Amino acid sequence: MNNSTQVVACPLCHNHFSHSRRNVGRDATVYGYGLDFRLVPRDCNISSDVVSCPECLYTSRIQDINGSIPGHVKELVRSEDYMNVFRDKRGEDRAARSWVALISILDTKRLNPRDLGILSLKGSWVARELGSLETETELLTLADAYLEDSLRRGLTKGDPGMTIYMLGEINRRRGEYLKGRETLTFLGNNPRYRYPALLLTVLIEEEDSTPYWSHHPPDRMERHSPGFKGLFPALRSIPPRKIDFSPDELREETHRHDEDDGQRF
Repeated sequence: MNNSTQVVACPLCHNHFSHSRRNVGRDATVYGYGLDFRLVPRDCNISSDVVSCPECLYTSRIQDINGSIPGHVKELVRSEDYMNVFRDKRGEDRAARSWVALISILDTKRLNPRDLGILSLKGSWVARELGSLETETELLTLADAYLEDSLRRGLTKGDPGMTIYMLGEINRRRGEYLKGRETLTFLGNNPRYRYPALLLTVLIEEEDSTPYWSHHPPDRMERHSPGFKGLFPALRSIPPRKIDFSPDELREETHRHDEDDGQRF
């Protein structure tokens, strides 16, 4: 397998370090979208290119590494409170729990709960790709609590529909199907989220908690999908730490992605 080295800037402590990227040669610039808006390379379920800062242990999927971290916490990430959250962990669990530690520090800064909820969700993506599924569940639970708080307090940054939709998806992923279904009813006829909410409702009725992704971001599914069943974009699940791919997964996609990079957060 081909590798290439790139210099990465940690968005948390601003340390610069080298990272050896895997899967060079595949078209990893062509993405599909998770129902929770995560970007996933469309040609396969790549789940191995996770980068960790050697200074503060901030861990991220490589496609998310350029995101900003709010709260100005550089001086706190070496504190005892930060390190104690994952001091007794090893390997991938240690890397995954760095997100729990980060969010516990950010919580003390009294950030907008909507921001804390989105960060918790992003941390769950990293935990899943590392195979740390207990930490994934913990981070999804945090995301649910923070986003629910932001909705209750009207701190949704002008887009309550996004928060309601995300609460439906997060609770589906957590297996909290009744809560997810009840939350989605508050979307009403919101045109941006009507179609993906319909999909989530079907998955909730089937008690399916698998993470899915499609060719289109959730807020564009209706535009590209004139019918719900059959014509809906092909959905595929994202298993943790997937390393084996079928020929169909590795073939070059002829259907190209939208110009929009899909990064909603």
